Amino acid sequence: MSNIIGLGLDATDIGRISDTIERYGERFLKRIFTEGEIAYCLRRRVPAIHFAGRFAAKEATMKALGTGHSQGVLW
Repeated sequence: MSNIIGLGLDATDIGRISDTIERYGERFLKRIFTEGEIAYCLRRRVPAIHFAGRFAAKEATMKALGTGHSQGVLW
């Protein structure tokens, strides 16, 4: 039997991510996402949906790892 070390779950409001991108633009994107992620999301018809999904996945991962933003997780 294995032990669960950490579990993370996150839901992100697509509108909030869209508004944040509109307000902070490249500064926000480069702080949160890799160049590859940015390129991928920008190729989609509705980039905010894909940015929000990746943001939620990263938040959930940091919760599971117990690191939070302050530990400077490098993607």
